[in-house]
Amino acid sequence: MHSAIRFSIITFGTLLLVNTNYSCKKKDTTCTAVIKVVRQNGAIVSGAKVKLTSNYALGTSKPIAEDYLPATDLTDATGFATFEFKLPAILDVEVTHVAYGTGADLIKLEEGETIEKTIVITQ
Repeated sequence: MHSAIRFSIITFGTLLLVNTNYSCKKKDTTCTAVIKVVRQNGAIVSGAKVKLTSNYALGTSKPIAEDYLPATDLTDATGFATFEFKLPAILDVEVTHVAYGTGADLIKLEEGETIEKTIVITQ
């Protein structure tokens, strides 16, 4: 009888310890924006300047421009530019390329998510 009680207490203690450790882990809230730039014919565009701007993070009145915006990068050989942010936000995406023109759109970043957006540039 004592062994059954001891086993139950050990099992309960183990479950409590596992549950406590699990709930103490910090959730990854990194928001990732992956911007792909293409021409109207679908051809990828490398070397395009991608600029992300915004005034406020979602769910807060804190201006985010002073923290890490505008964020600017060039597309790589596969036509992608990747950005990481700490907070969800709705961002303006502006793309320019000397030879192929410009494009623009919005992207909504979600907490802990990677969001892809394709921007078609035109002259």
